[in-house]
Amino acid sequence: MKEFALINGKIVTHEKVFDGTIFVKDGKIDCVKDGHVDTGDVEKVDVSGKFILPGLVDVHVHFRTPGNTEKEDWIHGSKAALAGGVTTVLDMPNNNPPVVSQESLESKRALVKDEALVNFGFYAGATKDNVSEVAAMKGIAGVKIYMGSSTGGLLVDDLQTLEKFMTETDHLIVLHAENEACIREYARQFDGDESPSAHSKIRDPRCAYEAVKDALHLAKKYKRRTHLAHVSTVAELDTIRKFKEDYISAEVTPHHLFLTDADYGQYGNLIRVNPPVRGLADQVALWQALKDGTIDMIATDHAPHLIVEKNLPYLQAPSGVPGVQTMLPLMLNAVNEGRISLEKVVELTSFNPAMKFGILGKGLLEAGYDADITIVDMDKSERICHKFLWSKCNWSPFHNWVLKGFPVKTFVGGNLMYEWRDSFWEEIGQEVEFEGKI
Repeated sequence: MKEFALINGKIVTHEKVFDGTIFVKDGKIDCVKDGHVDTGDVEKVDVSGKFILPGLVDVHVHFRTPGNTEKEDWIHGSKAALAGGVTTVLDMPNNNPPVVSQESLESKRALVKDEALVNFGFYAGATKDNVSEVAAMKGIAGVKIYMGSSTGGLLVDDLQTLEKFMTETDHLIVLHAENEACIREYARQFDGDESPSAHSKIRDPRCAYEAVKDALHLAKKYKRRTHLAHVSTVAELDTIRKFKEDYISAEVTPHHLFLTDADYGQYGNLIRVNPPVRGLADQVALWQALKDGTIDMIATDHAPHLIVEKNLPYLQAPSGVPGVQTMLPLMLNAVNEGRISLEKVVELTSFNPAMKFGILGKGLLEAGYDADITIVDMDKSERICHKFLWSKCNWSPFHNWVLKGFPVKTFVGGNLMYEWRDSFWEEIGQEVEFEGKI
């Protein structure tokens, strides 16, 4: 592999921002030096005026292989990740067929290995009768347990089975924490309401709270490494604060940070997700939880569906939104607005995901770490447009949002895998129509 140096940029870690030079050799960071130093004969990559971040680690994506490659595949999903500065993804198991055994894991790996352009890992899925099989599985990032129903048929809605996974397996427990009985109760209550906003009523905040409370009692009882996916409510945050230990972590999604239930009127089913978008008070609390450490990381829950599916009546439309390409621009725009620091964004999207999930060689810009590097231009202002999105589903709830701050180069293992081209945007043009219902 080639050797080069990133010069004239500002290096961003989870602790500080400083002028520096990064030397890359054989796919690794060879050394990091303060200031603008003499690089000798080494090839120079001039990133003047730009910021150098560790490549983002997204611990929650659905790239839809196998079974639903009409919505996403690893070529398109990888390109979307790279354009979003994401260099490592962990993919969920609710495929068709689901990943619930070593055999299905290896089958999925064989399909993905030649298409993936980013680093990747897979979760195993929990069922009510595969505890022993999951316990013996090798090469997984963790076991995903759906306490409430979502896309696919995976569901573990009884605490006895959840307790078995906590006591009879050693894998990281990753929870979709919504109480299924609670969801069904509210579904009966709001039967007949076919408006998209009914989704936030049927999956009431109480359903998330009860699942988180029950799960964290078990996690504390067994001191079990447990991760809570897509936290979305004040009640969940209050509960996490009471139980917070080193072995408990939590994530929030960009769509919960930037959208609320007031947006159903504009976006309809496009923002139907599980768990649903919440009220403004919940959103404000999520931002505070990022700052005080209650939430450890941001993960996209990138879950693409076809726009024709999203345009169906509420009861027929699937839940999920794409997000792997837009996470970093949204957060960089928030930095420019003074809502969060750039160092905190690195902590939440690179350092903490790598450290909490034990992903070796990622999340830091230090000698010996993989040269997974994202270069961002904090002054670049552009309008999000479906024509520029790499996801196969080809739409975003953030279509037409004007954001300031974008990744412009993404390196994976020292290889330049993505580079912003203004000419590409100019060729397509900014005035384009979206075929969805916005």
